Amino acid sequence: MKKIRVPRADFLFISLKKTVVLFVCSLVLMNCSKTGSHGRSGEGAPPLDPEQARASMTVMDGFKVELFAHEPMVQDPVAMEVDEEGRMYVVEMRSYPLDDSGLGQVKLLEDTNSDGLPDRSTVFADSLAFPNGVMRWKDGILVTDAPHLLYLEDTTGNGKADRREIVLTGFARSNPQHNVNTPVYGLDNWIYLANNGTISTRAYSQILGDEGAPVRFHGLKNGPVLPRNAAGRNLRFKPGSHQLEMRAVSSQYGHTFDAWGTHFLVSNAHHQYIEAVEQQYLERNPYFPIQSARHYTPDHGNAAEVYPTTRDPEYQLLTDRGVITSASGITYYLGGVFPPEFKNVTFVAESVHNLVHADVVKSEGAMVTAKRLLEQKEFLTSTDAWFRPVQFYIGPDGALYVIDYYRRIIDHPQWMDDKKAQNEDLLYEATERGRIYRITPDEMGSPEWMSNLGLKEAPVTKLVDLLEHSNLWWRRTAQRLLVDRKDAAAVPLLEDMVRSSKMPEARLHALWTLEGLGALERNMITAGLRDKVAGVRRNAIKMAEQRLADDAYWVDRLLEMTADDDPGVRYQLLLSLGDHSSSRVKEARKKILSESMDDPWMQIAFLSAADLEASKLINDFLEQFNNAPKAGRQLFLKRLASMMGRQGNTTRIRQQLRKSMTQIGEENEWWKTAVLAGLTETLRHADIKTEDYRSEAELAADLFLQAKSERLRGAVSELIAVLGLPAEVQQRMLPELVALADDREAEDHIRADAIDLMALFAPASTKDKLKEYSDPGEPVAVQRAGVRGLKKLPGRAIGQYLMENWKSMTPVVREEAVDVLLQEDERVKLLLDAVAENRVAVSSIGWSRRVSLMQHADEDIRSRARELLKERPEETRSMVEKYRASLSLEGDPAKGKEVYRTQCSACHQVGEELGMAFGPDLSTVRHWEPQALISKIVDPGSSIADGYKMWIVEQTSGGRVAGVVQSENGNTVTLRNAGGSETTISRSEIKSMTPSEASPMPSGLANEINKQEMADLIAFIRQL
Repeated sequence: MKKIRVPRADFLFISLKKTVVLFVCSLVLMNCSKTGSHGRSGEGAPPLDPEQARASMTVMDGFKVELFAHEPMVQDPVAMEVDEEGRMYVVEMRSYPLDDSGLGQVKLLEDTNSDGLPDRSTVFADSLAFPNGVMRWKDGILVTDAPHLLYLEDTTGNGKADRREIVLTGFARSNPQHNVNTPVYGLDNWIYLANNGTISTRAYSQILGDEGAPVRFHGLKNGPVLPRNAAGRNLRFKPGSHQLEMRAVSSQYGHTFDAWGTHFLVSNAHHQYIEAVEQQYLERNPYFPIQSARHYTPDHGNAAEVYPTTRDPEYQLLTDRGVITSASGITYYLGGVFPPEFKNVTFVAESVHNLVHADVVKSEGAMVTAKRLLEQKEFLTSTDAWFRPVQFYIGPDGALYVIDYYRRIIDHPQWMDDKKAQNEDLLYEATERGRIYRITPDEMGSPEWMSNLGLKEAPVTKLVDLLEHSNLWWRRTAQRLLVDRKDAAAVPLLEDMVRSSKMPEARLHALWTLEGLGALERNMITAGLRDKVAGVRRNAIKMAEQRLADDAYWVDRLLEMTADDDPGVRYQLLLSLGDHSSSRVKEARKKILSESMDDPWMQIAFLSAADLEASKLINDFLEQFNNAPKAGRQLFLKRLASMMGRQGNTTRIRQQLRKSMTQIGEENEWWKTAVLAGLTETLRHADIKTEDYRSEAELAADLFLQAKSERLRGAVSELIAVLGLPAEVQQRMLPELVALADDREAEDHIRADAIDLMALFAPASTKDKLKEYSDPGEPVAVQRAGVRGLKKLPGRAIGQYLMENWKSMTPVVREEAVDVLLQEDERVKLLLDAVAENRVAVSSIGWSRRVSLMQHADEDIRSRARELLKERPEETRSMVEKYRASLSLEGDPAKGKEVYRTQCSACHQVGEELGMAFGPDLSTVRHWEPQALISKIVDPGSSIADGYKMWIVEQTSGGRVAGVVQSENGNTVTLRNAGGSETTISRSEIKSMTPSEASPMPSGLANEINKQEMADLIAFIRQL
């Protein structure tokens, strides 16, 4: 075995409530040496033996917890599967995080004495790197082990896999909870894989930094190819027909489906969301920039509060406490033996807090929502701090099997206290453990399935009958076996089930099984469309959709359903009819939308259609709306206007701009502002000719000065910045802009808008004013606008002015100043001089800017930058130590709030009341220890949270945009910038998209505050 002398804690990242960087468990996994355990570290509660650990648990009334398997039979378990003969496969990840020598393995568990429990354990497959998911397929199993999806089969009957084939390849090998995982056989006969993007971690980038390759079938020439690591999104495939498709969203560790095929996903602090729009619907309309296909379902929010019962919990330096932070293994309970109220319940593992969280799912419009199953308590908790649930499995008996990694330490050493991170005994303590528990209702008996299945040779009649089983395990297994056998004798039996079964789930499985057999006839789909259960009808619409292009019969059948009483059915109709352009279909889709306009997802379904004329639709809907500003209409019109701009008809765009900027009154301002915002969003990134929009720009200038509404003025300001103004209009407008910018009674953002326009039109003549506005006595938004305006002025003198005033600038204002300095080589030299003379800290220049300087075209600048700007870890450590003195000072939260306002509010919100939503919400790190907050403030680039990495987008037009990816889909990417503004870019406009190693948080904040102010800031954060 390759021995790497670095801490090797198995873990999962903990991503905070939209925030920060906590890398803890959810796919948790630790590696030990092949044989034993390390000694006790002498701290914390000791591990419990399996029965003691079971006794430490509290489960919801009416249920019981039993031990099913434990060490030494299983060690480091992370996933399991049961085949049609009752044999159990357990995936063990024993190599995480830094040992790629092949310690991972799959165990085969069997019951040889017929007592219902496994008593024999065989290593089915070994020499795996980081295995993390398993599914029965054909005569073997599919196992996810990045960069591959493997097929493993025992052809000799000795319980060991002697056939090993790569099915798919190209996946990133990063941290395991982000790697491809959890293959699931879908209702529609596709195999689904959870997948996520890679994570940036400075300390272990050489080991965890493999970003993957194009994903494809291994060894298949001219087959389908997906982007590198499938663009960090989920995917699905069919091995037999070599079909391979990328999905619209990602999931971290685990995913699940309800009985009707709704796809539920999970990612650390986001413990439940669904894929609301499938990828094929997003690809057909390149003009509609939907920002995200992800719908968050919990009514109690992301990073929701949890209620652990742990004694002596093992929290590490950066562990978020009291909220969901390591969610994994989401499972929709469809086992059929729990009480009726569990028919729509999801379970999520929360390993950091040693508990299992449960939600009740219900329909809400076209989507679903989830509420807590229990108020202020959890379905399952343990007093044992070593209990680490990471995944679940619904067994053949309907029981919920809980896979417990059972570890003391699950955090990655990079996010632990340095002393602990270097304690190998602590990190590896008792790494030979692992348990699988069985949860059932109190009255349920012992398990018997391990020796009583025998489905491999079951006749077709039995398999069809099993589609009516109350337990999904039997229905899914029977469907898979029927589709695999392709026995025509099943067809009439399945058709009879569609017609006569009293169980809607059975009727649906029968329909999809017929589809998988290639035997789904028209009358069967028609029966599905007329089914009394909405979930069956939704699926039948998808089946009909596949046949729309070839058979007009299906258009008529779908149009008959436009008045369906179920919003989910109407939603699917909008999606499925989106490729059909007949006038009847268009009118039917408009009617469906009109009756559900307040639902933003209904809007998205409507706008995803392939053949939409946005300008005509704006006029049609405005006539229908009759100036009534009801909820949803403004968003819809903005979306339509944005689409209109992307469709690129200049004449129609100009007409709509003029219409939106004239005859404005209280009754119509709402829609005119919405249309202006949508058009501006598009024109900002379009290759337009300014002279084509001269009259519209003049009209916008007049409206900016006359507008009384902040919302309208803001929309017009952005439009002017995009269109530009004729010289004579600029000259006429300038005095009024100066007066507005000088008005200290006006809102900060209004003054900033005026300053931006001043700088855009007359930077030279307003140079002194711009310097005045950049004074530290002005509000941050005004300062930033003043410095930003100086960018329009050439010459060394501007650089000298910024250097002279550098000391008085806050970090976010310095970010603007650095942009100005990097514009010209002479200014760059001034900046490097200041660094060399210690007047500017290297940390004040963001990493991405440092990289650009170290790759500068001018050789002198390039070599000097490489010498001056290289990282100096000892300086960072020294700064951290300096501020540790703040820990002994008493902080004043009220004063800390003022520090927040001046230093942090431009990038960080506090709840929804203060600040801008660019970086993490500071209320989500209120549980951090003070020393952890200091470390992150002083060295923000030491680690970057999932979802907060900076990306550099090079556009085909030559432009360059940087920001945090707020959302993305197959058509667009939306970047959020400091200050909270968002930029949506069509993928067709992207030349390249490169991750930056820089933290989006400005460096150098620590230099702006003294030790007492640091103590005050920390006190403010911790009392939130």
